[in-house]
Amino acid sequence: MTEGARNPRIIRVLSNNAVLVRVPSGVPGEDTAQRAQNTAQNTNTNNTNNTQPTQDTQVLVGRGIGFQRKPGDEISPATADRQYLELSPERAQFLKGVLSLDPAVMETISAAVDLAVDLLGELHPSVYVVLAEHISFAVQRAGSGEQIRNSLVDEIRAAFPLEFQAAQLMVSYINSHTANATLPVDEAAFIALHLNAARQGVTVKQPLAVANELAGLLRFVCARLGATTTTFDGTVDHSLALELTRMSNRVGSKQFRSNLARRSIERDLPSEFDVAQQVLCRMIDVPTLPSHAAGEAAYLAVFLHGWRQSVRPST
Repeated sequence: MTEGARNPRIIRVLSNNAVLVRVPSGVPGEDTAQRAQNTAQNTNTNNTNNTQPTQDTQVLVGRGIGFQRKPGDEISPATADRQYLELSPERAQFLKGVLSLDPAVMETISAAVDLAVDLLGELHPSVYVVLAEHISFAVQRAGSGEQIRNSLVDEIRAAFPLEFQAAQLMVSYINSHTANATLPVDEAAFIALHLNAARQGVTVKQPLAVANELAGLLRFVCARLGATTTTFDGTVDHSLALELTRMSNRVGSKQFRSNLARRSIERDLPSEFDVAQQVLCRMIDVPTLPSHAAGEAAYLAVFLHGWRQSVRPST
């Protein structure tokens, strides 16, 4: 039995750094040379069943792994940095969409993902499949004149600044290489969620939940203090979202700051201090603020006092 006969064969070159392959599933006693010949023949036919994703379909990722490769080529998994096994029906649907994409569109999207990898570092290999499907649909919508809206742009920008920056770079690249379609910043926010999920190896639901929680806190603060997130010159204020994100990160890592002026701040800024306490209770998920978090409440109260003077009131 030759080692080459057991190597995966490329179904689709996703980019210079990622390929979609099918792993031979052979059975004991099967003639491997014949199986390899059959696989090669099947790969080069137009039989649509051959391009349908199966449980043997993988994404192989590695620097230069797809360079000058073509469908039907054998490739050694040893050349890949990581591999991703497609098992779930949901992921199989993503693969079906990817296999139906125009090669030029797929090349542009995958090159954009490579830019994000260069900026963010290692991402889960599934990002090539998931984002290819997502972005191709967004390009189609934008090309048909449909407006892409994302109500969480500011929250995503604040919660995931590196991913948002990478997503903006991706959108800029795609827009410059795609005719008749311009993706807006709203789409960059959607992409940023997928990039964060790929960095953590989780589903996109987790970063989306973080953004939604931040949006809820922003609405709560604005409602309690009678303020908006619009500055007096009409621009969007990002400072509150950034401050709450930084505080949430400290709470998550249990790095609570003390504040020797806490009692004075509580006395002189009662409204802001009360809101700050409630925000922290929501972050910590407790009914009453613990004493070790009182210093953080004082810092937030001072911030809120200055912030509400820089934005338009809600009434």
